[in-house]
Amino acid sequence: MIDIEFKLDEIDRLKEALKRAPAKTVDEIGKAVQKSALLIQSTAIREAPVNKQTGGGNLRQNIRTSLVSKLRAEIISKAPYSGYVEYGTAPHTIVPVNKKVLANKRTGQFFGKIVHHPGTKANPYMHRALEKSVNKISEFFKIAIENVFKSLKQ
Repeated sequence: MIDIEFKLDEIDRLKEALKRAPAKTVDEIGKAVQKSALLIQSTAIREAPVNKQTGGGNLRQNIRTSLVSKLRAEIISKAPYSGYVEYGTAPHTIVPVNKKVLANKRTGQFFGKIVHHPGTKANPYMHRALEKSVNKISEFFKIAIENVFKSLKQ
């Protein structure tokens, strides 16, 4: 999980706003959370690698946003290999479980009874998506906080 942290110059004013108008504050901050999550999702979809040889896009198609609460969202990939792409893999040995040899039926390749895989390099598409989105996310929250302050002046 990646957490985002912001410096807020007017934290005392925001605390006061939360006391005086909790529903409005939660609503505005919630909108910023939702916009931020959708921005990260769309950026992650663009950043996720695609196997051009097979025309795959399964990783991209499995990136989803879910709003856990008004103030919390999650951006996840449901593809079972997502973590291996994001973080890479260490060198490892692959052996057949139900067959005598390792093979790829789709491509007709046979690999033998044991494969010493060199591992894969990390491709942190989710982290890149977050890093590329941070400035815009800051703007979403700045606008939300300004809207809260404006509502208190009325």
